[in-house]
Amino acid sequence: MELDPTAAPEREPDAWWQIFDPRRSLRARAVLVLGGGAVAFAMLVPWAAGTLFRRQLEHTLGPSFENLAYQVGDKLDRGLYERQRALEFTASLAPFRTVGTPAAQLRLALDGLLNSSPDFVWVGYADADGAIVSAAPRLLEGTEAGTWFRSARRQSYLGSPHEFPELAREFLATGDDPNPRFLDLAVPVTDPNGKFLGVLGAHVRWSWARDTQSTVISETARRDHLGVTIYAADGEVLLDSHATGWTEPPPAPPVGNRPGLRGSLTEDAKGDTTYLTGYARSRGFRTYRGLGWLVTVRQPVADAFAPVQELRRQLAKLGAALSGAAIVLIWLAAWYFTRRANAIAKAAGCVASGDVLALLPLPQGRDEFQKMCAALGVMVEKLRERRDPPAEDPSRRTSGQNRHPW
Repeated sequence: MELDPTAAPEREPDAWWQIFDPRRSLRARAVLVLGGGAVAFAMLVPWAAGTLFRRQLEHTLGPSFENLAYQVGDKLDRGLYERQRALEFTASLAPFRTVGTPAAQLRLALDGLLNSSPDFVWVGYADADGAIVSAAPRLLEGTEAGTWFRSARRQSYLGSPHEFPELAREFLATGDDPNPRFLDLAVPVTDPNGKFLGVLGAHVRWSWARDTQSTVISETARRDHLGVTIYAADGEVLLDSHATGWTEPPPAPPVGNRPGLRGSLTEDAKGDTTYLTGYARSRGFRTYRGLGWLVTVRQPVADAFAPVQELRRQLAKLGAALSGAAIVLIWLAAWYFTRRANAIAKAAGCVASGDVLALLPLPQGRDEFQKMCAALGVMVEKLRERRDPPAEDPSRRTSGQNRHPW
């Protein structure tokens, strides 16, 4: 039997694994292009959403921390103003403005002041020479007054927190604070004519400031490492909540000394840890002018922006699931398309080998692929008409319903 030189050589059947080779498989190519696009989109969405969410969160948290710092500072200023006013009111009472009032009578007034506020742990009256003539409790009576006397001869005085060993021993008996520090608060005392008679001084427990701070930022904030630090005007650390995880608080941020200054920033305060910080500079309250304290509210960026990371993780999981589903659907759709293309290729191969009675699959739609099938069918029919067909073989006649399936 002679071979037809015009006949196309038979191709060896493709190996099963070649359906995964993009160079030889339309399915693999579709998955590579479309599936790769789906995966890239699934990776882009968490990054873009996380970036936008982080910016929005930073614009929200920064002013929120600033407001918390302002509230803490404002409460401290108001509290000190109230205690200063209590001293000024007591200093205006007749026993203190009259020369020669017995110490016992002065002590009654001091006891009333001490009992009116649990934050006063000691109040005393020093005469014009600086000798403490009466005190409540009677600790330090007959001794010389300290810095608070010299500083309050002309105007009210408020000192920084400091240790007071003699008073601490008495104060520790209550078990209220294992490491107490005290604020010195003092006001001048004058007679009705304005003559200087002495100084009324008080020691205020500094743990009062921690109690005030906790009314704004509770201890539960420790779980989120949200901490408060209060600095004196010279940068000395006056109070630290130790909620941020460090052993020693960092230096005060360089934000200026203007009273009432407030804002927020991102700072590298401790080693490699970055903090989102809100701050507010003390501005005083009414007649109390304030001491320029700086209140900061800090939280590590990792904790502040933890919702961003959680959002990215959730979107990444969702994107991975959707990408996997998209790849499967793309593979199935490409398989359906290539199955139809293979049926057409098989029929065209039969025609090319000389089987002019071979029928192309019947198109069943109106898309481009169906139009191509119809055009190929018309072409084959035209070729059939140009040559003398062999004797009709009824067994080879195929109706439209028996054509190659899709």
